[in-house]
Amino acid sequence: MHTDFTFLLTGKSMDQGSLLDDFAQVRRQVITLCSSNRFSAAQMLLVGSGHSPSQLPGLWEHIARKAAEAGHDPIAQEIRRQITAAGGQHERLTLDEAAFLLKNGDYQNSIFVVEGYFGTTPDHPEALELLTLAYMQEATGRRNGTRLRTSQEAALRLTEGVTPISERHAMAAIDLLRYSGEYDRALAMNMRAIKQFPDDVRFLMRRARMDEQKGQFDTAIPIWVQVAERSERYRIEALFRLRSLYQKLERFPEAEAIAAQLLSSDLPIDRRVILAIQVGQRPLMLAILRALSSSQLVMEGLSFDQGRAIGDALLDNGEIGLLVWLRRRRMPLSDRVKQVLDHCAFGEPDGPELPDRFETASKIRSPEFMLPLEDFAGLPPKPPGWPGRRRDPGRILLVNSSLKTGGAERQFVALAKALLDAGTHPEEIHVALFSVEADRGMDAFLPDLEALGITIHNLGTTEIDNPTLPANIERVISALPYDLRQDVTPLWHLLSKLKPNVVHAWQDRSCAACGIAGKLTEVESLVLSMRNMSPQTRRDSKLAETRPLIASLAKQDNVTITANAAAAVQDYADWLSLDGDTVQALRNIVDVDHFAPVREAYISRQTNAAITIGGAFRLALNKRPLLWLQTVAALKSRLDVPLVPVLFGSGPMFDQVTQEADRLGITDLKVITGETDPLKIYKELDLLLLMSRVEGLPNVLLEAQAGGIPVVACDVGGVNETLQKRGDAGALLLPEDVSAENAADQIAHWLPTARAAPIDPRIGFIRKNYGAEAVIRPLIDTYCGRRVEQ
Repeated sequence: MHTDFTFLLTGKSMDQGSLLDDFAQVRRQVITLCSSNRFSAAQMLLVGSGHSPSQLPGLWEHIARKAAEAGHDPIAQEIRRQITAAGGQHERLTLDEAAFLLKNGDYQNSIFVVEGYFGTTPDHPEALELLTLAYMQEATGRRNGTRLRTSQEAALRLTEGVTPISERHAMAAIDLLRYSGEYDRALAMNMRAIKQFPDDVRFLMRRARMDEQKGQFDTAIPIWVQVAERSERYRIEALFRLRSLYQKLERFPEAEAIAAQLLSSDLPIDRRVILAIQVGQRPLMLAILRALSSSQLVMEGLSFDQGRAIGDALLDNGEIGLLVWLRRRRMPLSDRVKQVLDHCAFGEPDGPELPDRFETASKIRSPEFMLPLEDFAGLPPKPPGWPGRRRDPGRILLVNSSLKTGGAERQFVALAKALLDAGTHPEEIHVALFSVEADRGMDAFLPDLEALGITIHNLGTTEIDNPTLPANIERVISALPYDLRQDVTPLWHLLSKLKPNVVHAWQDRSCAACGIAGKLTEVESLVLSMRNMSPQTRRDSKLAETRPLIASLAKQDNVTITANAAAAVQDYADWLSLDGDTVQALRNIVDVDHFAPVREAYISRQTNAAITIGGAFRLALNKRPLLWLQTVAALKSRLDVPLVPVLFGSGPMFDQVTQEADRLGITDLKVITGETDPLKIYKELDLLLLMSRVEGLPNVLLEAQAGGIPVVACDVGGVNETLQKRGDAGALLLPEDVSAENAADQIAHWLPTARAAPIDPRIGFIRKNYGAEAVIRPLIDTYCGRRVEQ
C-alpha cells in the first residue's frame, strides 16, 4: 500500500528520499499560501519549482478548490484549465469545472464537460445533479419571455429511477419533468421529495402548482393554505395563488377577502404593482406608478431588481405606454424591455408619438397601439381586389386551444369531420392546437381527431427550426402581452411554413392569436369563430382586452367573424360596436345519424313507468345546479311515476350539489364525472332538463333532440332558437327567472304529451338547421371569399 505524498498527489510512486522531501516541502508551502488566500503565489511556487499540472495534478487542484471556496473563481478556473490542458483531468476536476461553468451561466459547456467525462446518464450522483441543473438552466436561458419548455427526452433520461441528493437536485428534476409535460411523473417525484425533505415548503408549492395545471383546484387550495401558514417567506405568494383559485372556482367572497388582505400588507413597491395587476386593480396600479414617476427621490431609491420586476410585469400585461413613461424617468428596466421599446420606436418618424402626460401613457396599451397591424409591421399594401374569390378553399388550417372535455371542443372535431364529408381532401386540412397534454386533460377528443387522418400540429411541443423572427415581425410580437406572445410566436412560424389559404380559429383565445399571426403572414381568408357569449358578457377581463384587436380585424375584407347563435351574433356585435351583418352566424354541427342508438333506446322506453331525468352541464353558478335539484324534488311530488335523476358533470359546486341533494331527500341522485361520449350520456335519458341562468347555444339541447328526447330549458341566450317548439313533440321553454315550484308545475303538465309524441319532428328540426350539409356549404363559400348573406 502506498503511503507517500507523491503517490497521493500524482498517482506515481517515488523511491528517492530527496524527491519525497522536496515534494513534502512544496506541499507544505502551497497549503500555507492557500490558507492565507495567496492562490496566485501558490501557483507561481509550483511553476517555479518545476512541478507542472501533469506531475502534481492533485496539488494544483487543491489550489483551485481553495480558490473557489474563497470566492476567487477566475483563478480557480484558470488553474483547472491548465490541469486539463496538461492531460490531468479526472473526476473531481471535472465536477469542479462543471460547477464553475454552471455558476457562471455557461450551461452549454457545463453539459459538455459532464457528458464528456461521465456520459449522458451519469452514475455518479454529483455529476447527475450538475447535469440536471444544467439542462434546467439551459431551458430557462432559452425562455427569454416565452413559456418555459424542457426536453422530454432529457427529463426522462435524467430522472428515471433517480433519488436526488439535494433539494436543488430534486427541484431541478421535478421541473424538468413538469415543463416537458410529464406531470404525473413530476408529481410522483415531488411526493417523494416531500418525504425526503419535509422541512422545505417549496415542494409543497410545486405540488400545488401541478394540481393547478391539471385543473385540480380544490386540492391545490389546502396546500397553499398550509404554505401560507408555515412560511413567512412564501406567504404572499401563497395568498396570491389562493386568490386566483378562489376566482376560478367562483368563490368570490373568499377571493375578495384574500385580495383585501394582500392589499393591506406591508409590501415593497414592486410587489404592490404586481399584486394590483394580478387582482385586476388597474386603477390602484396606475395610482402607485403615478406617485412613483412623480418623485425622482423615490425613483432613484428603486433597486434594479425592483425596476426589472415592475417593467417585466407591465410588458407582460401590455402596458407599453407606461413603460415608455417610466423609462424616460430613468426607472431601471431589463434588457428585454428596453429592446421591445427600442423596436416600438416611440418618437421616431415610423413610430408612435411619445406620450406627454402620464394619463396619455396609461392609454397606450398592446396590441391596441399597434393597430392596424399591417401598418405597424410595415407590410406592403395589397392590390385592389385582394384576395379575390377562389373556386375551392385550398389548404385549411383549423386552430383551437386544446381538445379538453367540452362542447366547443367536440364541435371543433365535428367541423373537421364535416369538411371531410363535404369532399375536402384530408391532405388539405391541418389542425393546430396550443396544448394536448394528456396529464392535464387537454386531449379528451384527440383520438376522435386522429381517426380522421388529418395532420395535427401540437404548438406546445413543436420544435421551431429557426426561431429568429424578421425584424418587422419581431417588432409586433415582442410587444404583445405575455399570453398573446406565447400563442402568436409558434403560430406565426407554423403559418409561415405551412402557407394555408384559410385559417379558421375556434374560440376567443385562438381568434386573437390567429388574427395577429394571420395578418402578419397575409393569409387569404381568416375566419374567427368566437364563443357563444362575448368576454364582456362572461366577465372575462383578460379576453375583454382583445376588443380593439378583434374590432380592427372585423373591418378587413378577408376576415369573417362568426358566432354560433343569433343571440351570440348580437352579443358580439354589441361588444365590438359593429353594424349590420358584420358578425356572421355559424351554427353548431350535429351528426343526426350518430344518435340513432339513442333514439332506439328512447322509443323502447316510451311506455315505461319510470322516467330518468338528466342534466349535462358544469356544476357552476351560472348553470344553476341547485335550482335544477330543487325543480327535480318538486317534480317528484307532482308525478305519479318514479323519477330517477342523473347529472353528468363536475365543477366548483360539486360539494354543494351533493349537500343540497341530501337536504332535499334526493337519495337516488347519481352524479357522473368525466363522461364525454354523448351516446353514453343520452342513451338512458327520458327527459333532459337545463336550468342555466346564462347560455350561448347549448349543444346538450341539440344532441338530446337529435336522439328524440324531450327537452326543457330556460329562455336565456341562444336557447330559444335551439328548440323545436311545434306540436306535441315541442320542447318546453321556461321563463328565465322561473322558480322551482313553477317549473315543476309546467313540466308536470307538459311531460305526458311530450313523452308520448312521435320523435320525428325533433329529429327533422335538428337535421334541417344543424345538420352538416346546412352548416358546411355556407362555410366553404366563406372560405372561398364569397360573402354569405344572412
